[in-house]
Amino acid sequence: MKNKTMHLSIAGLLGICLMLLSDPFMVWMPMGAQMAALLGAAVLLAVWTGFVMYERAPDERDAIHRMNAGRMAYLSGIVLLTIALVTQGLAHHIDPWISLTLATMVAVKILARFYSDRFQ
Repeated sequence: MKNKTMHLSIAGLLGICLMLLSDPFMVWMPMGAQMAALLGAAVLLAVWTGFVMYERAPDERDAIHRMNAGRMAYLSGIVLLTIALVTQGLAHHIDPWISLTLATMVAVKILARFYSDRFQ
């Protein structure tokens, strides 16, 4: 239960930091608060990554649940980045970070699959 509470707390704080970094809040926030929210988001993402990297499934059923959660997260990221790419493409101004992130997600997914098929 403690681990779930920690995950939910970090995800909630990350959501708040990312919300503060969106356009409506950036207009009235002072530069120091913007940098604090940005630093907070970066630190929380690093902590979240640590939790994801070291989580272990105690049995096969839990491993399947975690695999399905990862698959849904991956697919939702792909869908949102594709929508952003198409929307910005129609506006004739594509942010290169969207294309780079989308390409990186696909490449890492393929490389991880090849690695796990070959070495595990």
